[in-house]
Amino acid sequence: MPSKRKNLEAVAALAKCSASSVSRALSGSGYVSEKLRAKIRAAADKCGYRRNEPLSRAMSAVRSSRPNIETVAFVNTKSVRDVSKSYSAIARYVAAAKRQAERLGLNVCDIWLGEKNFTPSKFEKIMSARGIRGGIIFGHYYKNSIPEGFKKIIGKFKFVSMGVRANAPVAKSVYMDRFLITRGFTERIIRAGYSRVGFVVERFADSYENGKFSGGFLRAQLACKNAHPIPPLFFGRDEKGNLKRLADYINRYSPDAVFSYSTDISDTIESADLRPSKKPKFFHYDERYFSPETGAIKNQSEVGKLAVLTLAEILRGYAAPVSETAIEPKWK
Repeated sequence: MPSKRKNLEAVAALAKCSASSVSRALSGSGYVSEKLRAKIRAAADKCGYRRNEPLSRAMSAVRSSRPNIETVAFVNTKSVRDVSKSYSAIARYVAAAKRQAERLGLNVCDIWLGEKNFTPSKFEKIMSARGIRGGIIFGHYYKNSIPEGFKKIIGKFKFVSMGVRANAPVAKSVYMDRFLITRGFTERIIRAGYSRVGFVVERFADSYENGKFSGGFLRAQLACKNAHPIPPLFFGRDEKGNLKRLADYINRYSPDAVFSYSTDISDTIESADLRPSKKPKFFHYDERYFSPETGAIKNQSEVGKLAVLTLAEILRGYAAPVSETAIEPKWK
C-alpha cells in the first residue's frame, strides 16, 4: 500500500502545490486560501486519497487544545481593490508576503480602505472582533496617503509598512532602495546608448524620500562618461500643468530618453501630445513598461517576504532593531 507521504505528493503534483499545503488543506490546520483548498480537495478525490480518520480526530483534538492560529491584516490603501492590474510591483510584494504568511502558518485578513462607507471605526471593529494584533499595510503613497482617522487606528496595533516609507505610526517600514533603483535604471539606459536621459518625478515624492529619486538620477549621470547631464523634471499635483511642463522640458533639453518611477507619470507621458520628432523613448521599471535594454528588478519579492518575517518577530515581542529597511535591488 502506498505510504501517506506518497499519497500527499501525488495530490500535490496534481494540484500543483507543496505537500505541506495539501496536508494543511486536508487536515484543516494552518492557512490555505479557499481557492487552493478547493483545488486540493478536487485533486484528492481524483487520486482517491482517504484520510486516516482516527488519526485526524486525534490531531484535531490536539489542535483544539492549542491557542488559536494568529490572523494578520493585509491593509490595501490604494484607490483600487485589485492592485495587480495597475501596480505590478505592489502585486509582487503582496503575493510574496502572502506566501510567507502561509509558510509561517498565519491567517490573512484582507482589508481595503477604499471600500464604500468604510470608516476608521469599522476598521477598528474588524481588527478587534477578529483578534488581529497587527498586519501589513501597503499602497499609502502620494494620492493614497492614509487619512488621519485611519492613522490613529493603525497606531493602536502593530503594523509593518510594505513597499514605502510609512506616513503612519508603524513598527517598521520595508521597501526597495529608491536611490539605488533610480541610479541603476539611469545607468542602464545610458549604457544602452542614450546619452541625453531625462527623469520625471513628483516633487512631493522626491521630498518624501529625502531626495533619493533625484539623487540617484544625478549620481548616475556623473558616473557615466558618455552622458550629457539633464536636470530632472519635477511634476506637481496639476495634471494639465504637468503636461505643459513635460512638453517644455522635452523641447528645451531634447532628451533621447525619459525615465520615470511612477506608473501614474508614465501613463501621463504616454498620453502626452508631443511632436513625433521630439518624442523620446520612455522607460519605467514597472513591468508594464518593461524594456530588454534596461532589464528589470528581480528581487522585489524580498520586500513582501521580509515584511511578514519582521511582523512575525514583532508579534512575538521582539522589537525591530531599526525603523526602516531599504533592500538593495538586483537586476535580471
